[in-house]
Amino acid sequence: MTVLMDMDPEYARRKLKRIVERLKKIKGRHSSLTTVYIPPDKSLVDVINFLRQEYMTASNIKDKTNRKMVQDNILTMINDIQRLKKIPENGIALFYGYYETSPGKFEQVKEMIVPPFPIKNFIYICGKEFDVKPLEEMTVPKNVIAVILLEAGNYAIGIIRGKDIEVLKEGEYYVIGKTRRGGQSARRYERIREEQIHNFYKHLAKEINELLLPQLENIDAVVFGGNTIRVQEFLEENLLDYRLRDKVASKIISVPIIDGDGIFLAAKEVAEIVKESEIYRERRLWEEFKTRLMKGDSLLTYGKNEVMEYLKQGRVEVLLISEALEDLLDEVIDTAEKYGTRVEIFGKNTESGKELLSFGGIAAILRW
Repeated sequence: MTVLMDMDPEYARRKLKRIVERLKKIKGRHSSLTTVYIPPDKSLVDVINFLRQEYMTASNIKDKTNRKMVQDNILTMINDIQRLKKIPENGIALFYGYYETSPGKFEQVKEMIVPPFPIKNFIYICGKEFDVKPLEEMTVPKNVIAVILLEAGNYAIGIIRGKDIEVLKEGEYYVIGKTRRGGQSARRYERIREEQIHNFYKHLAKEINELLLPQLENIDAVVFGGNTIRVQEFLEENLLDYRLRDKVASKIISVPIIDGDGIFLAAKEVAEIVKESEIYRERRLWEEFKTRLMKGDSLLTYGKNEVMEYLKQGRVEVLLISEALEDLLDEVIDTAEKYGTRVEIFGKNTESGKELLSFGGIAAILRW
């Protein structure tokens, strides 16, 4: 059984992607491949009873060979499920069946996977291919933090998806500058300016709603930053869709740059606000590594040659690697699995990820 829970989400997604690609290559005969997804809230007894009923139904399959394969799949699944004390926290996916290796010769495949994220629906299906779509969807980061920076007349909207930072839009809206004149003309001038700022807020709210509402289900939080006074004014006008307002973080971050660069700059502060985020996990781990390094901890090392040598000796407890080292990732994952090494994959655009790259893109905490 492959368990992909309780590990770095990016590492889990990469491992899952490799499994999905392998399962997609398997081609069966008629309905010789059986797929079952069991969500965490499903009763084991109900699942077993369902499969027993399907076993009986399969007796109606006319093709003798295909009938035997389908019933063998179901019986094996029932036996394996009965060994489980309970359904894992994220549910479990089963891929059992027979595929033809040469004319008339078949091999059995049996794969049980506890995915990195919860299974939503119970699925049972037999066919020539495994149904890997629910797992495939888990290989793409879902959780999103929206970051919106603004000051009078300028704004930038971005998202942090997992450890990836993306600028969705930068924009300007004409607002006249402040005047130093006094008297009635100054008050009239200020009223015009405030009206323009209000129109800017309406324009910005429309932009935010159009960009973020289509992905509302995946948005965990909306963080505002920039000119804190203007942000507060904007929020007090309640121009955002109520579903987005419910996700707005209470803390406003001060960011001096209102553009795409500002979005990247804000990511560090966002990590401290949304502590369930992947970038917070990454930053916390990197800060711990740097603190131990400054104290001269002998169980720390970095650089490709040193880390890979220790990894192949089974001495690495935790390995930190940048996603920028794409050519090395597969080797690291394969070797780490042999020795039970925990792998943490850092983003290439996050502050911690950029600092790791300055250390060669790879570092390790050793067992001894």
